[in-house]
Amino acid sequence: MRKAIFFDRDGTLNEFKLGDYIIQVEELVLLNGAARAVKKANAAGYLCIIVTNQGGVIHNRGLAYSDVERINERLVQLLNEEGGKIDGIYVCPHYPGYESCTCRKPKTGLINMAVSDFSISLNNSYIIGDSDSDVLAGKNAGLKTVGIGERIKTEADFCTYNVEEAVNYILKRESKCQKSV
Repeated sequence: MRKAIFFDRDGTLNEFKLGDYIIQVEELVLLNGAARAVKKANAAGYLCIIVTNQGGVIHNRGLAYSDVERINERLVQLLNEEGGKIDGIYVCPHYPGYESCTCRKPKTGLINMAVSDFSISLNNSYIIGDSDSDVLAGKNAGLKTVGIGERIKTEADFCTYNVEEAVNYILKRESKCQKSV
């Protein structure tokens, strides 16, 4: 079984304005430290998986699934240019309340798909995100949780203000755990 860090996309790896969807590739701006965070996680042997709610697709906000794919490809490219590698991206295209959806965070469908695809150990894995739905999805799946930013109201295992600090916390925590074994 492999260890992973699940990253939310908007507000965690790239800039995000609450209520606004990134509709065009040109709108994607990588957050400071995001590529370094992914690169550090890669170097420590973690799979880096993005799990993202993109309800604008079905909610008809001018966002087609092909747009989401292009935006994700650009995000991967920007991270790669700075040495960070994403192993997988899982997208929920449903809006909140979509009846038959099992994947929209805080549900665990996206995480479960990645666990199956990559043989991930939930006990040795984390989720990092900037919203309660990210933290709750992690808790619901049995992951350790790291909340970033000021929007988090749900109690996470650790809270900080950016993704690089979140990864630093994980790596420091895990190195302490390994030394005590």
